[in-house]
Amino acid sequence: MSTAARGGQSALPTYANARDRNDSVSSRSDENTGDEAMDERTVAQQLQQLVIDPLEIFSVDGSRLVADDAGTESPTPMRGDASNTAARESEPRAINTASDATWDFLANAAQMFEQPAELSEIARADVDRGFDMQGYWWGGRAMQRRMYMEYRRTAYPQYQGVSHDVRSVLEQARAVDPTGKFYRFRYAATGDRFRCKITHFQLRDLVWATSSYDVFYWHADGVQSWNPWQRRRQCVVARREMPESFRLSALCVDGGTVFAGDYNGRYFVKSLWVDNGASASGQLGDISDVGDIVNHVSPACIRDRVSVAMNSGRVDVFDVHRATVIERSPFAWAVNCTAEGADGALACVVGDSTQGLLVDPRQGYRKVAQLQGHSDYAFACALSPDGRLVATGSQDMSVRVYDVRWPREAAAVVCGNIGAMRVVRFSTCGRFLLAAEAADYVHVYETPTFECAQQVEFMGEVAGATFSPDANCMFVGISDAVHADTLAEFTRISDPAHSDTQGFTRISA
Repeated sequence: MSTAARGGQSALPTYANARDRNDSVSSRSDENTGDEAMDERTVAQQLQQLVIDPLEIFSVDGSRLVADDAGTESPTPMRGDASNTAARESEPRAINTASDATWDFLANAAQMFEQPAELSEIARADVDRGFDMQGYWWGGRAMQRRMYMEYRRTAYPQYQGVSHDVRSVLEQARAVDPTGKFYRFRYAATGDRFRCKITHFQLRDLVWATSSYDVFYWHADGVQSWNPWQRRRQCVVARREMPESFRLSALCVDGGTVFAGDYNGRYFVKSLWVDNGASASGQLGDISDVGDIVNHVSPACIRDRVSVAMNSGRVDVFDVHRATVIERSPFAWAVNCTAEGADGALACVVGDSTQGLLVDPRQGYRKVAQLQGHSDYAFACALSPDGRLVATGSQDMSVRVYDVRWPREAAAVVCGNIGAMRVVRFSTCGRFLLAAEAADYVHVYETPTFECAQQVEFMGEVAGATFSPDANCMFVGISDAVHADTLAEFTRISDPAHSDTQGFTRISA
């Protein structure tokens, strides 16, 4: 992405109020769009000419983290190492057979769409008029949008903790119908106030919902609460309340309590049910350790307890009421995520290993079964409400779903479009599985067949995605230094199998 695109002024018009915006949209529909959009046949031909290997790989060892101008850390390949020049020249590279005209178009498209959004609040009616869910105007430019998203998919770097062939993973995945319609977009808010701050590119579960109107996310100013129905935002945990230099890496909001972990193995916990609620902070380990990152926090089945996944290779069970660790279970590798079943009899643990574990939390996380099949490290896992299915999301671009009664082999394998699967969640009704990729795509699969899915497309890094506790709403947070930072709300369609007033078509089983 060019520097000019990051820092340049928007070429798109802005509006003082909704009436100006609507008048502009109405006038656009009557204009000749020839100056605004390329001939669709020409764009289609250029899209066919664009042949880039989308599987160009950068290993974790061959990359470094840098902070962008907004403070978000992102991995950047180390390309300037002279000692690796000869080796790189001998390695397979992405092949570009596109014409110069095609790449000229891509450069212009990138500069056109890597701009501030026109709208700061987007409703369903705006989408019907030609805006997308992030406030960008796409009317008459469907082919350009398609080509730009293809460009993003091919340009997005893949990172591997364990070297593997991504094509072999894709070959294992089942064919999925991506035209499902289970949740309908309702409302989104954009701008810096709604930026879900990502501090580590592999840790993304930073959006939580305790109801259909209470959504929590991590922001540069602290933990924020967002009510999409009242369109109101407020800070519930200010940065000044946290320990000095507290650098949040994991967040959990459940049962009226906020629990946050940081890069040095520290925690912060606060009650939200009372004004000026009591808070506590401290060290999870014996000493402060820069390498002891809190990778993930998830609610335990026992009230007032959370399971904390530690990068040092252990799971801590933390009592938020007493602010103390009550149990500590070691593992042979860094633990990236844990998920506990509703009855507390079974839990899933994944980390820096291609194999996950099913364990019994009641017996000190005793190993029950081993989950095999992934080709790279896993960073997400979830158990279905009935405890029958467990899903794991990995950097190999796949989500594997296992039946806990026969966990030797995955019952279903589904793959994403652009990169690692960073968040997986089952809805409380058990009918849907949400899987969020590192950027641009969130998928909602229909269980138990996983043959139909709804694909939600954004532009930007996905900071988190979650269902409301009643499964009637879905929320997605997008954080990106170039495109619009977005918090989006979707509401469940009562009968996805039939068309409705919004124009969704009937979906065959």
